[in-house]
Amino acid sequence: MQEHVQSAPAPFELALEETAQWTQRPHRHNFFELVFVEEGQGQQCINYQQFAYGPGSVFLLPPLDCHSFQIELPTRFVFLRFTNQVFAPGSGGGLDFKAWFQKLSYILINYNRVPGDVVAARDKEHLWHCLQLIRQEHARPDAHSAPLIQTTLMTMLGLLTRHIEARLVAPAASPRSRRFLDVLNRIQLHLFDGPEALSVAALAAYAGMAPSYFGEYFRRHAGESLQAYITKSRLKVAEARLLHSDNSAKEIAFELGFTDTSHLSRTFRKYYGCTIQEFRQRGRPRLLSGSSACATAA
Repeated sequence: MQEHVQSAPAPFELALEETAQWTQRPHRHNFFELVFVEEGQGQQCINYQQFAYGPGSVFLLPPLDCHSFQIELPTRFVFLRFTNQVFAPGSGGGLDFKAWFQKLSYILINYNRVPGDVVAARDKEHLWHCLQLIRQEHARPDAHSAPLIQTTLMTMLGLLTRHIEARLVAPAASPRSRRFLDVLNRIQLHLFDGPEALSVAALAAYAGMAPSYFGEYFRRHAGESLQAYITKSRLKVAEARLLHSDNSAKEIAFELGFTDTSHLSRTFRKYYGCTIQEFRQRGRPRLLSGSSACATAA
């Protein structure tokens, strides 16, 4: 049984599905989606990793190749899908678009580092309450429903951001490791601000160390230079914009801090091994690496 509810002004789709057997889904241009398990049992596959699920499970599904469920007991799923409208200014209603977009970008850049049903119990309960509010406002809409839904979506993004951040910080066994994670969070918070915010001097001051030492410090911890890390983070968001929005390369370049379209195009070809047009035509995201993403995306 399938039930779909779509909101025209809001940047999401809501769908309910009960099934005893998972079938391959057609490709959809979703930024990412949240999956809530109301009842059932089985295994979830994401990026070729397996995770057990049961009633109350919550999964964040990014646009990777492997999205499937091995159903052991008949399952009722609720899908909350963030569509390409998440990239449109005003998609957050009366909310600050910069704050809205920062949370989306933070989730996009870091989601593949925290797969599975690992949302803390408290936040999972909050997410379920948010989902129920959205469903109820869809079922009985009035003049206040749209802003309530938009605010609730922002709350959900905040919960996901807290979950991802907690998972990134948890493995850090020393204050020095935690300091580096704070630096990474600082970079992602100011990823689309002016160059001064992410300069060596500014980041070194934030970390409490000499600028002459910061470059070496960052490379030792990240395994790459500061500039390479910033560029890859911006490209990861550019990748989603190219695949899940109708924005032109010029618009994307301007918003993501590239000098112009040529700068974005050159950088994109360097890291992905193909043009922006070729990447869009293939229509499949890849984890960014040194190899050609386009050559393997067919």
